[in-house]
Amino acid sequence: PNLNANLSHGYNFGRTIDPFTNQFVESSAIRSNSFGVSTGLVLFNGFQNQLNLQRAKLAQQSALSSREIAENNVVLTIAAAYLNVLFQEEFVRVAVINREATARQVERMQSLVQAGAAAAFDLFDVEAQLASDEATIVSTQNALSLSKLNLVQLLQLPASETDTFQVVRPSDEDLERNNLPSSPEAAVGHALASFPEIVQAQYQVEDAGIGLNLAKSGRYPRIFASYNVGTGYSGASRSIDGTPTTEDFVIGSLVVDDSTAYDLVAQQEVYQVITTPFGDQVNQNYNQSVFFSMSLPLFNNFGVKSSVEQAEVNVLRSQYQLEQVRQTLTANIESAWADARAASQNTVAQESALVASERAFSNTEQRYEAGAATAIDYADARTRLDNARVSALRSKYDLAFKSRILDFYMGKPLTFR
Repeated sequence: PNLNANLSHGYNFGRTIDPFTNQFVESSAIRSNSFGVSTGLVLFNGFQNQLNLQRAKLAQQSALSSREIAENNVVLTIAAAYLNVLFQEEFVRVAVINREATARQVERMQSLVQAGAAAAFDLFDVEAQLASDEATIVSTQNALSLSKLNLVQLLQLPASETDTFQVVRPSDEDLERNNLPSSPEAAVGHALASFPEIVQAQYQVEDAGIGLNLAKSGRYPRIFASYNVGTGYSGASRSIDGTPTTEDFVIGSLVVDDSTAYDLVAQQEVYQVITTPFGDQVNQNYNQSVFFSMSLPLFNNFGVKSSVEQAEVNVLRSQYQLEQVRQTLTANIESAWADARAASQNTVAQESALVASERAFSNTEQRYEAGAATAIDYADARTRLDNARVSALRSKYDLAFKSRILDFYMGKPLTFR
């Protein structure tokens, strides 16, 4: 029910009707006040109140699902940024190792040139490689700084902390841990039962159903009850003050014997009239009223029919959207499973390629130091080794992220420990 209070204060001028005596009064200014409390209650309106309450609860639950969706997106974004920092740190480490190896070759070549055992242009080639390694270090350090800045911003930390910001590096065993299922069905089943995208779409289907019932409620009658209590004050209201007095007054004369006249005297009670006091009027004018009303929808320009048809369309649309969300989520999980499996296979292949490249480079390095290979051969072997290291690192972190994504779809906590 609703509850309302009303107060009024005003003045009437000229010929007006006293609202409490219903008599005409004339005055330059008559004060009036009214006070009242009213309440209304819907006895029946096609269950609209209950349906609106259910709809509000669904809206609250849907909002919580939206928040959970946003939280999941933030978690995945931060996880990707975290792995990128780890990757860039390893990339810097590899670049430093390469520079140190090249620096040793420069020192060796300088000794050979000074001893006359090697030509100067061989030294120039190695020094050029050292300069390239220095540039690679600067480039990788810049990339690391940018990746840290991205992670710091995602964590909503001050950008000034980027240079001192450090991430906890998991062990290689934890980082490389992946238990890929033989098929994506388990992840699909878990996600379709609990993922917030599905839950929110289901809420929307329920909301559309409630909307249809609300539209149909327009066909039902509406019954209302109201209760009012009030009182008031009027400056035109009069009442007797005190005890009346008796006064004589001549109403005529009587002549006797055609010569003697006698006055005819009558008595009348005289009353003192005053404006009825405020408190007395409030008590005297107290009134109550109770009303019941019913509204029957006979014809409303097909408005209810149109609303019902639109609500039915919304129900179908929400059902289609739920199915679309299910299909999209299923496709994403199947793609994530395929990506994780491909990343696992690629990691094995890249590790084998890295072992082969390290073996080939070691052989070329020994031949180069023995004078059986040129600086070009050495640089070419180094380039292949660098590419193999980068590919192995990239595949390693790619597998770490994609396997965690699959764990996430299966309801496991997104962790690297």
